[in-house]
Amino acid sequence: MTYIQGESRNQTSLFPVSIDEVIPEDHLVRVIDAYVSRLDLKVLGFDKAIPKGNGRPPYDPADLLKLYIYGYFQRVRSSRRLEAECQRNIEVMWLLNRLKPDFKTIADFRKDNSTAFSATCRAFVQFCRTVGLVKGDLIAIDGSKFKAVASARRHISTKHLKRDQEKLDRRIAQYLKDLDSADRDENEEVVDRGAVKTVLEKLTAKRADNVTCQTLMQELQITQFISTESDARMMRTPQGMGVAYNVQTAVDAENSLIVHHEVTQDSDDRKQLEPMAKATQEVLEQPNLSVTADAGYSNGAHFQACEDAGITAYVPINRTVNSSVEEPSFFRREDFAYDRENDRYQCPAGHLLKLAQLNNGQRVYRANANDCGSCALKKQCTKAQLRSIRRHAHEDAFEQMEQRMQTHPEMVEVRRSIVEHPFGNLKQWIYGNGRFLLRQLKGARAEMALAVSAYNLKRAINVLGVRRMLEFLA
Repeated sequence: MTYIQGESRNQTSLFPVSIDEVIPEDHLVRVIDAYVSRLDLKVLGFDKAIPKGNGRPPYDPADLLKLYIYGYFQRVRSSRRLEAECQRNIEVMWLLNRLKPDFKTIADFRKDNSTAFSATCRAFVQFCRTVGLVKGDLIAIDGSKFKAVASARRHISTKHLKRDQEKLDRRIAQYLKDLDSADRDENEEVVDRGAVKTVLEKLTAKRADNVTCQTLMQELQITQFISTESDARMMRTPQGMGVAYNVQTAVDAENSLIVHHEVTQDSDDRKQLEPMAKATQEVLEQPNLSVTADAGYSNGAHFQACEDAGITAYVPINRTVNSSVEEPSFFRREDFAYDRENDRYQCPAGHLLKLAQLNNGQRVYRANANDCGSCALKKQCTKAQLRSIRRHAHEDAFEQMEQRMQTHPEMVEVRRSIVEHPFGNLKQWIYGNGRFLLRQLKGARAEMALAVSAYNLKRAINVLGVRRMLEFLA
């Protein structure tokens, strides 16, 4: 018995096999080719979508877009590795008709078309709506941290600068003190004043640079800066503190397709509910929308803004606990009845607390001095001279959201089941190499748009199958 044998390398053929015969009819590259072929690259804003009449002809942006979508499908993001794929991968040879662009051309295409990639994402969402893959009945919003190119060692903050300034001040003061001691005590060993002067000059120069940096950051109204990537921020990631971006996604509940995404600089999600919900509403082109998010998005102002825009949000309430509460046995804020018509509170003893001041977006209500002084229940209320109650400027929105979540507690699990799957895939593709490859917000947005396009296309293929996708794209 012998082994299974292949054909001889020297075997010739009268009718050579074409590349098209090697690629199966239900292969994903055929879907990528059909999808990109139906796009209007000029309308989407791709560079060189219309070739010039003179000079060396450029590569067709459609071919380079196909290459990148295929690369993100296969977790290949490096321009040099994509160049290698063009020369050795038969699937890429079929997709690009054996074109072999160099890595610089490939890298420049991604760098120069960030806006067009985002437009391509929106175009595919519209396609998915027409074929019934996106319903728009419920949208789950979530955020996650993706590492930037820059190293944490390049991070500068006002807190660190002030700490370094204090250390420099102490070292300078110690050198000056040592010089004074040497002058007073002639029995001490001879001090090399030239060396001390040199050290003092270096320390003074470092201190001057430190102060200049602090002043510049204060003028720019920033508290942190990354010297090699100014758009990135130090954030808390699952791997610890690191230089990163906060990626937001809005995912449709029907098939977990990403309807809208954004790369932000915010270290948390508290200011993301309103912009993400409204942007999703605009993409879906529908007046009413239902969204769900986790407690990290709890924000009274955003709750109210969503209500005003016709967006029904389902977000667990997450409010800061007031540490000034004196005793657990004291009357709680809930024990005071709010009179909405007259904008005042009534305490358990029947006394009124009227609006006394506005403080950082909160309304402070305070009791009358005579009422508190003579109240028989004061020992159960407060140790202070007067009892006060704080009401958030958007307290009505908080109360409405709390009632809504009590009515629909299942939304917590629903959100998780919708939005975790896309982020799991995106992190596999992006974190396969550890971090973004491009610098600054523009570069990170270009990479994320390509990753989202690849994810959505792959998800649509998994739901419909290759043959039905090709039918819809025909």
